[in-house]
Amino acid sequence: MLDPLALAFAFDGFEQDGILRFRQRGGAPVAELTEDALVLPDETAPVRLIRMQERDLPREVTLGFTDSGADYQRGVATSRRLEGRSTRSAHADLAIVTNDAEAERRAEIWLQDLWAGCESADFALPPSQLALGLGDVVALTVNGRTRLIELQEITDTEARAIKACSIDPSVFNLMLSPPRNRLPTVPAAIAPVHALLLDLPTFGTETVLARLAVFADPWPGPVAVWASADGLSYRRAGIALAPTVVGKTLDDLQPGPTARWQRTNFRVQIYGGALTSVSDAELFAGSNAAAVQRPDGVWEVMQFANAELVGERTYSLSRLLRGQAGSEGAMGAPLPSGSSFVLLDGHLVTIASGLDSLERSLQLRIVTTDRDHGDPTRLAMTATPHGTALKPLAPVHLKAVRSGAGVAFSWIRRTRIDGDTWVGEVPLGEDIEQYAIDILSGTNVVRTLITATPSVFYPSAAELADFGSAQASLHVRVAQISATIGRGFATDAILTP
Repeated sequence: MLDPLALAFAFDGFEQDGILRFRQRGGAPVAELTEDALVLPDETAPVRLIRMQERDLPREVTLGFTDSGADYQRGVATSRRLEGRSTRSAHADLAIVTNDAEAERRAEIWLQDLWAGCESADFALPPSQLALGLGDVVALTVNGRTRLIELQEITDTEARAIKACSIDPSVFNLMLSPPRNRLPTVPAAIAPVHALLLDLPTFGTETVLARLAVFADPWPGPVAVWASADGLSYRRAGIALAPTVVGKTLDDLQPGPTARWQRTNFRVQIYGGALTSVSDAELFAGSNAAAVQRPDGVWEVMQFANAELVGERTYSLSRLLRGQAGSEGAMGAPLPSGSSFVLLDGHLVTIASGLDSLERSLQLRIVTTDRDHGDPTRLAMTATPHGTALKPLAPVHLKAVRSGAGVAFSWIRRTRIDGDTWVGEVPLGEDIEQYAIDILSGTNVVRTLITATPSVFYPSAAELADFGSAQASLHVRVAQISATIGRGFATDAILTP
């Protein structure tokens, strides 16, 4: 426990006469010894001197300390010899509070003391030198050369066996430089982050009921999303390692065609991050997908190929693919300026998946990972996962063919799971295949047909019962049925058989 303090403040601790004593190192010599004052051994020289090799000594030392001049943060003081062939270094991590100038002085003393003490001496003294004790500095003259040594070990037998090392008392008197005046770094104020709840259709390979886009400027670091069903106990639902690119539209956006380019452009202002253009191949592989929100809260998924910076954090987006992932029914007419914009990148946080989460309200608390969910800087919000991601997609390519017996309706189904393959039939994506076909008169449903195939027959007798005569055109609505949540997205069309 005392060794780090002894290293830092250059003192020795030893036991003498049953008492623990401390002595500051580097005192003045208390005696002068010559070879005549030493006990002569039988077969060796009176003094054995050993000098350490230079490569065994450190060229650099570092001291870790708590810096009182830097808001009590940990600091490191370094001292380094400018010449020499040694490549060694030494480090001590001290539990002391001091300023940078004092720490640098202590590091310099430590390094100089290590090099000054590179020579050790072993010899014996007669009992008449009993007054000498541990830590004493004496002047020892051997072969006409006088050196200062510090007594480190004494063994009393018939003679006093001494182990000592060289010392330079002047190194302990280095001048203390004034500490540097440094203003403490004021940490940036952490405000609650912002978050948007996204209820999207299935895109990608995972069915997610609710996602969260978390953003802040400046970004405070990783952000944890805590969720609770009762508001009492919270679990960590996910972590946002980086902010999602979020912004707002600056122009009205008219509805566009699906499954082909919409050759228009609109501006988006983002709150942080950047948008980039991508090639057609990258776009078709899923890049540059974004979600825009209608005033009623419904999200449309779109993609953009071109992103041109036209102002501060403002981009003009063009070459659009609208209504992606089966969200064509969410296109605004038009989408007004000021609508929320979210880039669907890898930074979205999943907060609900699985049927057990459906329609179950969650209380969310969003805060940086180094803080508790009860911290005052948390963002609190409520989320209710809906079944948008579970809804079958709307059928396409509706057709009607009249014969003498009635009208045959047909269509092509779509799938919400793994539907991008160009080989073979796309997977069903549901437990069973079933469709509901509504026959409408104005806004009223006059008949509903159920079928297990992507076609159905509407008999002439049923048409006469519903309308009184054969119709030149028929208004129909077709939706695939999910065993979990019922009807999916519907296609509404007026067909001329």
